[in-house]
Amino acid sequence: MAIENLVTRELQPWRVALVFGFGLLHGMGFAGVLSELGLPRSEFVTALLTFNLGVEGGQLTVIALAFGAVFQVQQQDWYRRWVVVPASLAIAATRIVWTVQRVIG
Repeated sequence: MAIENLVTRELQPWRVALVFGFGLLHGMGFAGVLSELGLPRSEFVTALLTFNLGVEGGQLTVIALAFGAVFQVQQQDWYRRWVVVPASLAIAATRIVWTVQRVIG
């Protein structure tokens, strides 16, 4: 998404599907980590549900705060140049570094 933000100004219709797919993959990773913690089988579903509710609640809080912070300024001419592009570059660079670190070792 960070790279898409750099190359286009408009939201693409397939973005929702891409975000959903990455979210699903990310969630499966968390489920795998929870299963490795050695939780009793009888508590696994409860642990997974409460963990996911906590994560989703935190994400919704951050999104609401971010939306509130940018709602008034997102249409300004300077917003894309001074906020979207630098933030997207930072996110893309971080992701590239993390990917290289995981692939190498």
